[in-house]
Amino acid sequence: MADISSITSLITSFRSETREEAITPEVLGALLQKIADLLGKAALQTDVSRLDNWRSDLARIGYVLTSLTIGSDDRNNVYFTLGKANLSTGINQIANNSILIRQATTERAGVMRAQQVQDLNKCKSELSSCIASMNKVQEALVNFQKATQSLSLRISKNNIEIGNNAESIQVLQSDLKSLASQIKSLQTDIQKFATMKQATQMHIECIITDSTLVIQDAYRYIRQGLTPVIFRHSVRTSRKQEDENGVREYLPRRRGWNRFYDDRKISVNNGDEISFRLDKEGDQNRGKYFTKPDVLFGDCRAVIDPNTQRLSEVRVYFGKRSYNILGINRHFRFAIGFYKKSKDYGPFQFGELRTNLAEFKVIARADRVDGSNNYKLTFNFSM
Repeated sequence: MADISSITSLITSFRSETREEAITPEVLGALLQKIADLLGKAALQTDVSRLDNWRSDLARIGYVLTSLTIGSDDRNNVYFTLGKANLSTGINQIANNSILIRQATTERAGVMRAQQVQDLNKCKSELSSCIASMNKVQEALVNFQKATQSLSLRISKNNIEIGNNAESIQVLQSDLKSLASQIKSLQTDIQKFATMKQATQMHIECIITDSTLVIQDAYRYIRQGLTPVIFRHSVRTSRKQEDENGVREYLPRRRGWNRFYDDRKISVNNGDEISFRLDKEGDQNRGKYFTKPDVLFGDCRAVIDPNTQRLSEVRVYFGKRSYNILGINRHFRFAIGFYKKSKDYGPFQFGELRTNLAEFKVIARADRVDGSNNYKLTFNFSM
């Protein structure tokens, strides 16, 4: 509300004039001009106050969304880019790739990864091939049944006839050859179908999240009865069983994927995070599971130069070999797969795998501490 005390004061002063000659047009005009000035000033102050209140309200709102566009994308993720404006300053800002659209899983909706699309297309292609193979198997079975019926009929006729007719024997032999050919074709189709079925595997991938190894849907595979197993790409010497004299005969060394420990070396929690069992001799935490990659390695061996008495190497064992990691980023390859146990005993067979091998790496490095012979070890997951 405008302040009218000044106007009231001017009017009171004008009314107090008693002399007639004091009330002139000039005096009256000056009074009216002062009143007009005061009214204009009061109106201006009211508008400014309203504008200030409006500006305060806008400042409390802060930012408003001005645009929403597709940002970057790759094989696994899709992002949104936001555009926003500050209502107080009027400054426009662009937040690139600020919203991540989560991936689709068996438990929730989301965007499909490129690998999932490839797996879906591969599944459709293999399903078509499987159906075609099954049709061939069915056709071969029908032919087999017809040939069997024909053979049974001919055998019955030959048993009834007195004596063996040479021509009938030739026809019978021809039928037997034809039947053998059909059986062989049927076996080929069945073997092809079995091979195709075995080759159809579930695809898995390792993902590194907050320095932790994750395999999507790994816990679901375990609930389906599959068992995780870990491999490392190393040199291994296979050996035969002991002979009657208790001597083991060693075979040539071979490099490749070798199973690492047993089924209990690896564990999966309900968040699909992978942890590994600690197997160091004498360690108080032996037998416990950890998500850190250093659990996959044993104790390191420091090598001191006899001439300089300085630390020259730090060697870590991997398979049948040891590697120097002092000041070197050494990459070691591992892989994880899921298999279905065909029996409760006996050695592991690669044919029991129901998934591919999801490969990951561990980067190992040792660095000197303060120029002394002490060293610090670092192990990190890598893809």
